[in-house]
Amino acid sequence: MLALATAVSCAAQEIPEQTFKAFARGFLSYAPASVFTLTENTTGATPVGPYQAVRVERTSIKPDAKDQVGMLADPKTRMAAAGLLFPLPANDPPVTPETLPLFVQQRLTEAMSTWLSSRVRIPWPMTPTRPGAVVALTADVATGYGTMHMKMAVTADGKYLVIGDTWPLDRDPRAVRREILESSVIQWDPGHEAAPVKVVEFSDFQCPACKRGWGEVKPVLAHLGDKVRHGLVNFPLFNAHPWAFRAAVAGECVGSLWPDKIVALKEEFYRLQDTLTVESVDPAVFAFLADHNLSSEKFRACYLKDPAIDTVLRQLDLGYRLGVTGTPTYFANGESLPWGEPEWFSKRIAAIAAAAGGRPESAAEITVAAPTPAPAAKGTGKPAATPQHPK
Repeated sequence: MLALATAVSCAAQEIPEQTFKAFARGFLSYAPASVFTLTENTTGATPVGPYQAVRVERTSIKPDAKDQVGMLADPKTRMAAAGLLFPLPANDPPVTPETLPLFVQQRLTEAMSTWLSSRVRIPWPMTPTRPGAVVALTADVATGYGTMHMKMAVTADGKYLVIGDTWPLDRDPRAVRREILESSVIQWDPGHEAAPVKVVEFSDFQCPACKRGWGEVKPVLAHLGDKVRHGLVNFPLFNAHPWAFRAAVAGECVGSLWPDKIVALKEEFYRLQDTLTVESVDPAVFAFLADHNLSSEKFRACYLKDPAIDTVLRQLDLGYRLGVTGTPTYFANGESLPWGEPEWFSKRIAAIAAAAGGRPESAAEITVAAPTPAPAAKGTGKPAATPQHPK
């Protein structure tokens, strides 16, 4: 009877499919004529409450342009950790709310360290309230230059893990992202400060997909002119790209000292991408400074110093908080935009610019020509997007 009562209670509190689909529409990258489907909707019961493990897949007019988001939702709070969802191996003995802290600090920490090929520490949250069925966590991940913070969540029974931040299900994620980005460190290209659309690019100088993406996006931005302002946020994939973090710190210094030179430095890194190594980043940067008559002394006062390194680390934190799992990722007024289809990119920005307040959630749907063949998959080394779960 107790089990039946628990099941009835969970069913009564279950969040409807439409709520998850609406959230996914705002969270995932935009595509014309999108259709959202729940491919998983599992309800779990724990002594501290129920949870839902959900996957939503987005399809569109381009068959291979699928996208998905996993969620661990708490029906009591209507909050959900959203990002990459993984089932965890069964634990013997089974995890309980009482043994969950030890499970997180030992088993899950070991699994994440192996998975990310980095030293990971997951401290148990010291909160005044008792954790619920979905427990939000922050993993401290060593990058070799310092510690970045990766948001995640685990169910109280230790059965599911999501790598991603916790979001309110009753707010559009695009509006939440806009608020977060308003107070974030972004390297803005000079000009177009009053543009109705702000495009924020998360990229990695060592990422071949970022090089290809910039080749497509740059002419679109030029065509749109004062309708759009473009900014860069460093998201170096440190566990896959050996020289990316060092180059990101160099970019942070050049961008802060000479904002009009950051695009040129980015394009120089892309030009040299196939030949650069960790050892050759510094000579390449100092050659760039000499070619552009920039002060090497000012640069040295910034480069690889704690403030610049910390800025890049916090930019990594920001990316994971917003749902970035690979590079390049572009946000237009909080909406994730695809790359690989310049027509989609251009028309969607125009639609957002024409919408009330520049809000993508109220922008008109776009119509596009037949899609062209897709480029290679986004990114080349996603530290949190490998389609395998931690062992």
